[in-house]
Amino acid sequence: MIEPLVIDQFHFLRPEWLLAIIPATMLVLFFWRQKSSAVNWRGAINPQLLDHLIDGGSKKTARWPWLLLLLAWIIAAIAMAGPTWTKLPQPIHKKQDALVVVLDLSLSMLAEDIKPSRLVRARHKILDILAQRDEGLTALIAYSGDAHIVSPLTDDNPTIANLTPALSPGMMPVFGSDPVGALKLAKQLFKNAGATNGRVLLITDGVTESDVDDIDNLLSRSGYELSIMGVGTPDGAPIPAKSGFLKDDGGNIIVPQLQRSRLEELAKHNKGRYADISLNDNDVGFLLPKLTTELEDNTVLTEREFDQWHDRGPLLILALLPLALLAFRRGWLLVLPLLILAQPQTSHAFEWQDLWERPDQQAAKALHNGDAKTAAGLFKDNQWKASANYQAGNFDNAAKQFAQQDTATSHYNRGNALAKAGKLDEAIEAYDKALGQRPDMEDAQFNKELLEQLKEQQEQQQQQSSDNGEESDQEKQDSEQQDQQQGDQQNQDGEQQESDQQSEQNQQGDKEKQRSEKQGSEQNSEQQNAEESEEEKQQREQQQAQQEKQEQEQSEQQQAQASEQDQQSQQQKQAMEQWLRQIPDDPSGLLRRKFNHESKVRQQQGETQREQPQW
Repeated sequence: MIEPLVIDQFHFLRPEWLLAIIPATMLVLFFWRQKSSAVNWRGAINPQLLDHLIDGGSKKTARWPWLLLLLAWIIAAIAMAGPTWTKLPQPIHKKQDALVVVLDLSLSMLAEDIKPSRLVRARHKILDILAQRDEGLTALIAYSGDAHIVSPLTDDNPTIANLTPALSPGMMPVFGSDPVGALKLAKQLFKNAGATNGRVLLITDGVTESDVDDIDNLLSRSGYELSIMGVGTPDGAPIPAKSGFLKDDGGNIIVPQLQRSRLEELAKHNKGRYADISLNDNDVGFLLPKLTTELEDNTVLTEREFDQWHDRGPLLILALLPLALLAFRRGWLLVLPLLILAQPQTSHAFEWQDLWERPDQQAAKALHNGDAKTAAGLFKDNQWKASANYQAGNFDNAAKQFAQQDTATSHYNRGNALAKAGKLDEAIEAYDKALGQRPDMEDAQFNKELLEQLKEQQEQQQQQSSDNGEESDQEKQDSEQQDQQQGDQQNQDGEQQESDQQSEQNQQGDKEKQRSEKQGSEQNSEQQNAEESEEEKQQREQQQAQQEKQEQEQSEQQQAQASEQDQQSQQQKQAMEQWLRQIPDDPSGLLRRKFNHESKVRQQQGETQREQPQW
């Protein structure tokens, strides 16, 4: 009996293939209704002469091949449609593509040599980049005379897109242009995220010659590449102001121009590319090409999984095999029962599941079901096999398999396996190798320090145990001396006890007389107590009834107070929601206050600003 759950989940992954059954059915019906040539001549030729004039005219045309062809077509169409009703867990790989977008918010970005302005075009381009990045981490930094982080590295692109339209030079606390400070922040973001490789996209209209040298020194010998998107034109345009255009100290109108050659040279020195901003996405595709490295280098396996529908279409291909045999030669269909019933003399390690799933797929399924030991035997990849052995508790085998690769991650995993196996010294050496390749690996540094502390504790415990052994020997000697002293005292006490026993026997006789007198007085007091106990019971019952009434009244009062408090709290929540709705959603105000606070903190810390133009 088919379970209801299977019926509810049954569907086709590619249902459009079912439309192929319609033309096949029409074609078979067309040929099915075609009459033979002998039937067409029966109206003109005598039936007695027809057999002699037409070869095979009296024979009927076989129609069963058309039915078999239609059946094979229908089975193939259903198989291509992908019937499914079950799911298989699939691991999720996350891209290690870290991108930091650095936006120039100096006053020169207000120039209108490209419409509507350099700033508006730059903000629209950032939104296009965020819309195209469906994987990896993205950060946004804005700079003028000082650099500030708008958003750290995150995969929440909609939040960055919500903050981008609010960026403008008017919200920056210090005017100027300091791309070097912005790139220092970008480098710090990569380090905080543990990314040894990353890309920086600088969107600007120009940098100074001193900035070029400082940026080259900052990014040299690092794993970060710098690509630049130029905004503006070589002719430039004046900067709009409240009263006309922005002027310098001499009263001349400032016309910032795009410094294309200098930006091209800067990008070339830092393993990046340069392109002018464009109306289409050609500039983004050129500056930020999609990474095409191998899976192990470009992605990292996450702890999350998702379920993928298991395509059962290949199972229907078995139903086409008998029809395919009939297409070659008649009589081959009779050989199938012999093939099924025949038993080979030699046995092989082969299962029915091997026909439909690769060993890695079977291992992933076993690992998802909690059978790590079976998964370790099925995995072909050494890293997956090592992870399965680690989960199964085979830490020695896991450490050996992790050691087959000379990467920071492999050494870190090997250190974890050795630590689980109790080999602290070897684990510390593995963590040292991982830190030698990636000094910023915080997990390896933390585990190493933890193991060193455990090792020190073990050494201290061993010392304490040796000290306790010496103290125990001294205690034994002291106890022997005390036993000898106690033996002498017991002999003296025994003599005194014999003399005391006679006096105790005389005292016991007097005590028995006193007990008999007390028993008589106690019987009289029990009768008086019985009469008083009945009155006390009645009083207790009355007191209990009064207490119960008081407790009920108190509970009713508490319930009434609780209901009143609930009503008040609901009213307060509604009032709070109405008050929050009145607060305007102003990201620019929040960023402005954030930037001002960061700028004040830097000034208090004594940070000096670099020499830079004010526009």
